[in-house]
Amino acid sequence: MAKCARCSKQAARRECAALLGRICSRCCAQLRMLVLACPEHCLYLQEARRTTGERRMEQLLEHLSAQGKGAWVEILAQMSGLLAFLEGAIVDVQRQRFRDLTDEEVLAGLENAIRTYETLERGIIYEHRSESPRVQAVTEALLKALAQVDEDLAKRGTRMRRSEALACLRLLAESVRVMKDEREAQAYLRVAALFQPYPEPQSRLIVVPG
Repeated sequence: MAKCARCSKQAARRECAALLGRICSRCCAQLRMLVLACPEHCLYLQEARRTTGERRMEQLLEHLSAQGKGAWVEILAQMSGLLAFLEGAIVDVQRQRFRDLTDEEVLAGLENAIRTYETLERGIIYEHRSESPRVQAVTEALLKALAQVDEDLAKRGTRMRRSEALACLRLLAESVRVMKDEREAQAYLRVAALFQPYPEPQSRLIVVPG
């Protein structure tokens, strides 16, 4: 059997539309949507979203319950759209700027954004920054995404409360903590990327440029 078009080691048992060739199951699982711009019609992508999404939700709910944060489940249900939008901002940093961005750096960026909003809650305008350009990129992407949401809501005559933004940031940070794995630097990002489609023109690329 032919070898994987990506690693050239394992047997290639799957057709990969992103590579326009055959890929092994290991590379497929590790690289889909994180390195490879998989098209939405890919059956392996669809199945991964279905099974991973269910498992991820179970883990997060168990974690929140164990941490005494059961009340956060309501936030998860009511603000799932905003959470997905913020997660998309994080994934964009990985795809477009730092391909080897780690979960630790994502969490550090989230914590800076959380501190910034906690400061705003006290009536003080101050952006908490990081010396790491990678961490700072995550923080800026999150703050920019929240500003965009607030601007869009303002056009419709409403506003997003800072407490709501802060709750979403905190919940997203908990999601990263749940999924972090010492054996894999991008365990959270690999799952988060699954649910963030590539723009249509990019989905035709073999591999997104790094």
